[in-house]
Amino acid sequence: MFRDDEIEITFYRSSGPGGQKKNVTESAVRVRHIPTGIIVVQTASRSQHRNKALALEELARRLAARRRRPKPRVPTRPSKA
Repeated sequence: MFRDDEIEITFYRSSGPGGQKKNVTESAVRVRHIPTGIIVVQTASRSQHRNKALALEELARRLAARRRRPKPRVPTRPSKA
């Protein structure tokens, strides 16, 4: 999908409620696609590996949506009604 030199991955401590586990682990993941500037942040899981996988999936989804071309509209005649 994308090369390793096109993405920048950073890990950090997420904020918000979550207690002791969230306060001491750097489980939040930020993935930046350098050519397009798309940034995906994932903090859903307490696992860094799971957050990284989810962030990469979301980045692939956003890049696919960006590449998608809309179908051209075919003009039609109005009905008699």
